[in-house]
Amino acid sequence: MQNSKLQTELPKEAKVKKRTKSSSPFKIQNLLVILIISFIFVPTVVFGAILYLEPAEGQHYLEDVFVTEIKINSEGEEINTIKADLTFPQQLLEIVDFSQGNSILTLWPEGPSFSNQTGKIYFVGGIPGGYSGKDGLLGKIIFKAKKEGEATVQIEEDSQVLLNDGMGTPAKLNTGGAIFRVLAEKQEVPEDEWRKVLEKDKIPPDPFEIKIGKEATVFEGKYFVAFSTIDKQTGLDHYEVKETRNRRETGRETTLNWKKAESPYLLEDQSLKSIIKVKAVDKAGNERISEYFPPKKPFPYWIIVLILVGIGVIWVILKRIRKR
Repeated sequence: MQNSKLQTELPKEAKVKKRTKSSSPFKIQNLLVILIISFIFVPTVVFGAILYLEPAEGQHYLEDVFVTEIKINSEGEEINTIKADLTFPQQLLEIVDFSQGNSILTLWPEGPSFSNQTGKIYFVGGIPGGYSGKDGLLGKIIFKAKKEGEATVQIEEDSQVLLNDGMGTPAKLNTGGAIFRVLAEKQEVPEDEWRKVLEKDKIPPDPFEIKIGKEATVFEGKYFVAFSTIDKQTGLDHYEVKETRNRRETGRETTLNWKKAESPYLLEDQSLKSIIKVKAVDKAGNERISEYFPPKKPFPYWIIVLILVGIGVIWVILKRIRKR
């Protein structure tokens, strides 16, 4: 009853409001405008590889040594080359070391380099055959907290990831830095995460071969050696090379005449008569030594033949002399 009463009290225009032909296009236009505005102002999601630091934040005390890992998430893409350019506040943090241990990068066109004066870290690494996955470890940065404050470690826009498509196409890249807060308090014994990692590493670098080479474009065509290995725990620290003619070194002789070296290494003994030893040393001090022995020359049996022939000739001559 109330509904019917209200209807009778409404104006006639409200009761008999008919749709006109012009109202339909107006609604369609409004709908189109709303859709266009939605596409313009609603943020779009752009997928791409993610280069990031882990942990992304932390709290440390003065003189603490801590480890942060730089990782890659390919987000379904297959990648093969990574160029990383990072910065850090050198007044707050100091880099103690950079470890390549257990890195998915096995080729280093430009190995890790860092400067505590400029606050920069840089490297270029490659993955033969490509990589697709999450949490791919590239390296470990070992920092030391040196001054109170909030330290931001950034991955710069210059960083780049290339696809494994045979053309070196740059992949879309998103980056994530890290923030570390350094507290003014100083512990009696500063925390040293990296030392604990080194103490646990008792495994030497992987076995490797020494290869002799000679190229017109390398060392002016002189003989050199090439070598390469990896250390899956704490990473390689350096190589050493030794050339010796002594095949049976004992005692103190085994520790003498080693020289720090990089591959390729120009040989001092260009006659290739020396034994060549290459020592790979990891960050924990574990060593792996490979040796190259020059091939032994075949015994000159022809000399024995000549001697026997000579003896025979002399015997015949002496026999004839006696008959006379």
